[in-house]
Parts: sequence; C-alpha cells; structure tokens
Amino acid sequence: MASSANPGLWPALSDLSGADACAALLKVNAEMFVAAPARDRESIETFEALALGFLPKADRATLIEIAQILTRCQDTPRSVLDYLRRHLPESRETIPPQGASSPGCRFDRRPFATAAGRALLASRDRLDETDIERLLVLREDSSEDSLAANPAFPSSMPAFHELVRRALERPALARILLRRGDLSATQESCLYLAADRERRRLIRQTIATLLAPACAATCRLAEHDAAALRKAANEGDVPGFERLLTRAFGFPDPIEWRLLQTGRHPLLALALKALGMPERDAIRILLTLHPALSYPLSAIRSLVRTMREVPGPVALVLVETILGAKALREASRPF
Repeated sequence: MASSANPGLWPALSDLSGADACAALLKVNAEMFVAAPARDRESIETFEALALGFLPKADRATLIEIAQILTRCQDTPRSVLDYLRRHLPESRETIPPQGASSPGCRFDRRPFATAAGRALLASRDRLDETDIERLLVLREDSSEDSLAANPAFPSSMPAFHELVRRALERPALARILLRRGDLSATQESCLYLAADRERRRLIRQTIATLLAPACAATCRLAEHDAAALRKAANEGDVPGFERLLTRAFGFPDPIEWRLLQTGRHPLLALALKALGMPERDAIRILLTLHPALSYPLSAIRSLVRTMREVPGPVALVLVETILGAKALREASRPF
C-alpha cells in the first residue's frame, strides 16, 4: 500500500491505551488507503486483512467514522463494507450493498461538460478522489478555487499538495488556501510569499519551533560564490545571478527562481539570508540587480526588513519549500 505523504497523520500511539491505539491505527490506515493515488491487488488485500483484524476491536463511534471514510472509495474490499453493514444497521443506505457499484464507480459525464458544472462539483460536501483528479487535470481557475475552499477536500491527500504547488503560480489561489485551518507546516511554507505580514510571522514561528533541535543547519556561502553573486548583480545579469544562486545552494538544475516576477521579490531576500550573505553585501545586491527591487524606497525597505526578521535556518526552509528542492547544507534537520 502506498505510504502516507504526511507523517503527521500518525498519532503518538505511545500515549494511547490498547483500544485507543487500535482505533487510531484503523483510522489512519483507512485514510491512507483512501488517499493513495493508486491501489493494486496486493495493497487492497493487505488493507482488507488489516481492517478485518481491527474492526472487531473497534467501538461503535469508530465504526461510524471508518464507514464515512471508506464508503467514498471504490476499491474498499467488499468484506469490509459487509462487516460495517452488519454492525451499523442504520448506515445501510449509505454503505453499498453486496453486488452494487460503489459511488466512485458511477461516472456522470454531464457535470464535467461545463465550467459551471465543474465548479459546482468542486463545491460539493462529498468529494470522490477520482472526481478531484478529473477536475484538477483541466487546470481551471474556477474549479481549483472551489476545491481550495472546500473542507471536504482534505489537506492530507496527495492531490491537495499538487493544488498547493499550483498556488505558487496563482496568488489568488494561494490566498484561498491560506484561509484554511488544516494546512501542514510544509504547505504553509510553500504559500509564504502570498501571506500577509502577520501570517508570515506565524509561519516563521512554526518553522522555528520545528527547527529547534537543529537550528545550526545552514548553507555556507563560499567566498568565490559570494564574489560571483556580487559581480552578476552589479552587471544586472539576472539569469546569470539565478544560475549562481542555484549553484550556491547546491540545488539540482534546473530551478525556476523567477526573482523579478511580481510577488516573488522576497524570495531573493530569503535566499541571501539563508546563504549567510553579509547584510551590507546583500543590500548592495538588492540595489544593483534590477531597479524593480529597489523602487520605490518602500520596496527595498521591505526586503531589508525580511532579511532582518527571518533567521537563516528558517529562511533556508522557506526557500526550499517554495522552490520544491533540497539544498546542500552543513547538517540535516527534521522538517
């Protein structure tokens, strides 16, 4: 079975009683099964064996919760659904009977034919993962905005993180996502550039807390790299400067910095801070690389404030998550 993309789904089982641990494990495995992007025969049979072993130990409240999770997935083993039907008589109308197709197997093409129909589908209070995939493949702003605002689209699903990555290109989508209360620290970090000043402070605070055991993890900027960056900035060579940044961080090529794109200027300030560039040199780079970075005066003040407010290790995490790449650094860190 596909592994969870979010280790945060796992509870601290050591603090739970035996019954609570069984219920928690059953719920987590059910959520992982439903959220998996694909399920082969072996993974389905593995989940079936696990579920049938844990279900008899679950209380009524847990069974109801498990039924709500599994009935939206067309690959849920029939034996598991039959067990839930037998032990939850009042739920028989919502649990498909023996021989019936599960909700995910019925594909009504009509709502997908129009933008209005797709936006309505994306707003439903019950979403099928295959329907989500059919909506996301279109890369349609209205459908993506509706999905982003829909609490029925859990942030733990792999498709949700794909939506977060798309929000890097669409600040309006990012702002919708930032209104949710279930974002992971990584997802919030990805959306940092679209956040307001107070939300950015809270995101940095969360990162700093997670980083506490390894706060010394940084990227050390070699002097020859620093000199090359200063030279490229002084010449106004933006493409060359971005290539040098990629090399300085040890990122794999290619990396799309797009530092001059509207809304992405703070990424440069974060990168310089993460590399440990002395503030005087960093300010000189901001002043010389391109006029858009330093005009009006409030723009350069904002970038300098970013460098002063964000600790180096936190800046490194933000740069990595925004770009979706890992840098070479002195020490590894749990994030």
